[in-house]
Amino acid sequence: MDHKMADRRLIRLSSVPERLTREKLEESDWVTFAVVVSKVTPQSSNSGKTFSIWKLNDLHNLEVFVSLLLFGEVHKEHWKTEPGTVIGLLNPNPMKQKEGYNGVSLTVDHPQKVLLMGEAQDYGTCKGVKKNGEPCSQIVNMCQFCQYHVKAQYKKMSSKRAELQSSFSGKAPNKFKGKGSNLREKLCQDGFYYGGVSSAACAASM
Repeated sequence: MDHKMADRRLIRLSSVPERLTREKLEESDWVTFAVVVSKVTPQSSNSGKTFSIWKLNDLHNLEVFVSLLLFGEVHKEHWKTEPGTVIGLLNPNPMKQKEGYNGVSLTVDHPQKVLLMGEAQDYGTCKGVKKNGEPCSQIVNMCQFCQYHVKAQYKKMSSKRAELQSSFSGKAPNKFKGKGSNLREKLCQDGFYYGGVSSAACAASM
C-alpha cells in the first residue's frame, strides 16, 4: 500500500465533485478511498457487453455520492464485490455527464486500479422506520440511526419531557435527574461520529 501511495495525491471522495469543477484530475496522479454502499445489477451496453455500476461514499460526508462504472476486465474481476467493502481507486477517470444527470461518475481502465481493502466496520444502514412503515435505507457511520431519525427522536423526547415538566411547578421530581436524563446519551452511545461530528455535537446542534 505504501508503495502504491508513494508520491500520489490523496483526495477525499466527497471533495471530488467540487474539485472537478476547477481541476483536471485526469492529468494528476491521485488516489481516493471509499465504501461501496450499493451496486446495480450488472447492465448490458448497446454493444452487448456487461458492466457494473457502484455507488460510493467516504462516510465523511454522507450526502455526497460518486458512481463508479466498471467495464471489461475490471467488471469481470470485481463485479462480485459486496456493499460495505472499502476500496481504493488509483487514478480513476471522470466520465462525461449524461444529459439530465448531475452526479459524478468515475471509471478505471485496469482491474489493479481497484484495491479491495476489507469490510468497513463503521458502515451500516439506519434502523429507523419511514412514515409509510418501510425500513429507512439511509447509510450511517457508526450510529444505528441516520441524522433524520436521530433528530426526529430527539425532538420527540424533548417534547415529552417538556410536557411532563410543565405539569409540575418548581423543582422537577428526582426521577428526571441523574444518569439517563441526558438526551444525548439516550440517542447515541459515547464515541458515535456522524459525518465526522461527535454525537454530543450532533445533538447539541438540533
